[in-house]
Amino acid sequence: MTDEDVAVRLTDHENEIDSLKHRMYAVEENQKALTALTASVRELTIEQGHLKSDVGEIKSDVKAMLDKPARRWESLLDKALWLAAGAFLAWVLSGMPGVGA
Repeated sequence: MTDEDVAVRLTDHENEIDSLKHRMYAVEENQKALTALTASVRELTIEQGHLKSDVGEIKSDVKAMLDKPARRWESLLDKALWLAAGAFLAWVLSGMPGVGA
């Protein structure tokens, strides 16, 4: 192998090393971006968990708010039935006035 062959091979190796350096820098930049993306996804996952919890609380509150008028209506009907039953019982116990001649 002559000095000229060695110089050519050395130049080829230097060019290959430069090419590999550029590729390595690109890989390092991609790795940094991937690491940042991973951290962002982790934060989004945590935030999604908080949102899920908040939505669950909101749903419970809305359900309670919707059930409240229904309970009031049922309570009102219950009291009206007891009032009617009490009036009927009082009417029967008073000898059923107005019935018969």
